[in-house]
Amino acid sequence: MNLNTINPILLVLFCVLMILSTSSQGILLKLQSNVTVDGSRFEHPFFLTLIIFMGESLCIFLYLLEKAYLAYRYGRADLSPEMIEAQNKGKRTDINPLLMAIPMLCDSTATPLYMLAYINIPASIGQMMSALVIFVVALLSILFFGRKYYRHHWLGLILVFVGICLVAISALISSKGSGTTGNVPLGVILMIFSVFAIGSQYVVEEKLLSSYYLSPFKAAGWEGITGTILWCVLLIIFQFIPCEAQICNNGRLENTSVAFEFMAQSTQLKIFLVGNLLLTACMSGFSLLVTKYASATAKVILKQTKIVIVWLFFLIYRGGGHETFHVLQLIGFVLLCAGIILFNEIIIIPVLGFNKNTKARLTQRRMVSSPSVLKDELSESLCQSETIYLMNDETENCSSF
Repeated sequence: MNLNTINPILLVLFCVLMILSTSSQGILLKLQSNVTVDGSRFEHPFFLTLIIFMGESLCIFLYLLEKAYLAYRYGRADLSPEMIEAQNKGKRTDINPLLMAIPMLCDSTATPLYMLAYINIPASIGQMMSALVIFVVALLSILFFGRKYYRHHWLGLILVFVGICLVAISALISSKGSGTTGNVPLGVILMIFSVFAIGSQYVVEEKLLSSYYLSPFKAAGWEGITGTILWCVLLIIFQFIPCEAQICNNGRLENTSVAFEFMAQSTQLKIFLVGNLLLTACMSGFSLLVTKYASATAKVILKQTKIVIVWLFFLIYRGGGHETFHVLQLIGFVLLCAGIILFNEIIIIPVLGFNKNTKARLTQRRMVSSPSVLKDELSESLCQSETIYLMNDETENCSSF
């Protein structure tokens, strides 16, 4: 039994729940940024960052429930078969909470940039541009995990890149009438910086969850707790830092008191914020489960399916954030999807050598050339089929790097 494998049906359920929670959160983030009180929009990216971390910290309660269940079933949580096997294999089953501050710092950089970008660009554009994180994760996976990518992977990444470029161009030339009143070029730039930080966070999380035998809920909970503490301190500091009106609407780098005034005057905003807090808890937990049992790149690829949901919603929705259809954006989206499909080997091109180094072909060649490792290769193949995604790693098993 591999420590990081799971029943395929259960993993599919986790993936579906992750997609639904991320899509719903993307919609709520845009809706709440269009809430107005006395003619002013709710534009508080740093305050929203605190809300996101508070939601993530709720995962610690899911961890406590999980621990209680294991204790009820096995007498003690550390007597569960998975924990015993992890200890026998020399894997650590505890972690210094300060280590979770590393992905938290990446998240603390990415989230405010993402919030600022989301205020300034249409929701679907932001969702599509976030696919750029695939490049970051792929490159960092080569650097830190020694993964090797082949021509069909690089073709997929190129298509994703071209698709994102077309989407960004569509946003720049069609911002008038797109449903956003923000600075679209600024939003595009901020989104690019944001995805680099997000990609770093994903890879750090994967490394932590593969080096330790950890509950994903525990990892998300500690990340949220450390982030909440950090941003409670930062918001107090930001309250006293003056800021030009052209940059900050409320005269401070982050005027938290004005954010609370907005909440007091708008029931709709309170509902959106509470919804985002709860959805963040769900999204963080399910995302880490997918990272643990699949990998960081699998999570990135899966999350792109939320684009369709968010895009269709704002094409149909007639309130704030409504978008109009643009052919260039559609072309970019099609290329983006084609790249994701090729990268993940959902469709394999049977010519020009694009089918030469797929996961199945690599495993077949190893089995023929080294019959003595047949058992290990079959185990690897089973592990990959159980996690559903073809991640193209050259590691000896699915859980160690």
